[in-house]
Amino acid sequence: MSLFSKPKVVLWPKKDSLEIYFDKTDNNTLSFEIDLWQSQSADNLQNLATFFQKNNISQVYVILDDTYIITKTFIYDSVITTLDPNEVVTLAKDSVDFKISSEAVTFDLEPDNERTLVRTRIFNQEKFLLLTSNLEKLGLKVLDYETLSSALVKLYAHFDSGQHFLFYPINTHDYLAILSNQGHVYLTSIIKKTLPELKKLLNYSQAFFANPKPTQYFPGENYNESEIAQCFQKASNLPLPVLSFFIGNSKPKTDIIKPTVPVINSTQIQAPMENNKKNILPIIAVFLITILITSAIVWFILNQNNKNNEINTPTGDSQPQTEEISSPVVTEAPTPTPAEISKTIKIQVLNATDINGQAATIKTQLTSLGFTNVSTGNSAKKETSNQIQAKKDIATDYFLQKIPEFSDSTVSELAATSSYDLIFIIGTDLEKATSTPSASPSTNL
Repeated sequence: MSLFSKPKVVLWPKKDSLEIYFDKTDNNTLSFEIDLWQSQSADNLQNLATFFQKNNISQVYVILDDTYIITKTFIYDSVITTLDPNEVVTLAKDSVDFKISSEAVTFDLEPDNERTLVRTRIFNQEKFLLLTSNLEKLGLKVLDYETLSSALVKLYAHFDSGQHFLFYPINTHDYLAILSNQGHVYLTSIIKKTLPELKKLLNYSQAFFANPKPTQYFPGENYNESEIAQCFQKASNLPLPVLSFFIGNSKPKTDIIKPTVPVINSTQIQAPMENNKKNILPIIAVFLITILITSAIVWFILNQNNKNNEINTPTGDSQPQTEEISSPVVTEAPTPTPAEISKTIKIQVLNATDINGQAATIKTQLTSLGFTNVSTGNSAKKETSNQIQAKKDIATDYFLQKIPEFSDSTVSELAATSSYDLIFIIGTDLEKATSTPSASPSTNL
């Protein structure tokens, strides 16, 4: 294939570097030490611009990292065909650590029985504008943008278009976890390959799909990048997201994405750790046996000494000593206190009254207790009492004791599909609830 066949070039802007890939077998990758996600002057871009000009490169495809375009899926508890973008912003704002607006969010609505899945892509608009500005300074026309996750899912659809988790390494420690179904991305998350994080993702997927254990693909365990590239008859050093731009609609020469190891599930993720345990089991066994044998020998010797002492004990006027046995001291068990819960759970505080600032009051108390993910808003429905809605694994007693205004509030279970773990609904005047009547001054007649 000619160097200038479409697509000519794929750019992968990363932090501190720009990776450039060509659709050919030799000399098909270059790297420049520059961060296009940051504002760059014309002088900083000069060497890169000269490279593109000398090689007659004016059109490119661009891969966008999922740290700047995040995919999340929310569940609407009814079937809807339209949705206000500002409402999507409200749903999405607690999922990211950057400011978003209605222009920075795109979404698709997918009816699902009596509910709607809202597949949402959240753009870090500030970073995206910096990238596009730098590409314009380089004189490049972008034929298409594709997120890393979307590029991977499009490629993987050649082998598995069903529901699955794909884990793709983005550095030596972290993976991009992608939940996809029928070629669509439903969730992206950057995680470490640890059991708690993987279990959390598996539980998250159950909220969307009936399959409780989606197929999971890990590099080096049931897929190999170079083998996939070769089955499309492409250079083996091409990363999978880049490869997806070069293969188009072509079919793989062989279907090699069939698990070569048992499909990994939440109970098998700790296999390396379990193997290490198996390796040290013989050592532990020998150590324990040695201790038992030594203990038996010591016991035998001491027992023999005791017998000898009993034989040699004089039987005269000496009286046997009686040991004073002390009564056991009974310690009263401490009164149990509400269990401390994770400080990162998602909490929403809704003001269901006409009194301004009440939600902020409760948020302040929650943040002072250490909770870091607390959002506030106004309830669409007015209430006359305080309420707590919590998922079944949240200890509500903790909040009944720690938040005085909610000590006598009504507690109900929150749906497992809710975007929040805990919701406070304020239906009373909090100031009146916490104030105490002052004593009237007495007058001596």
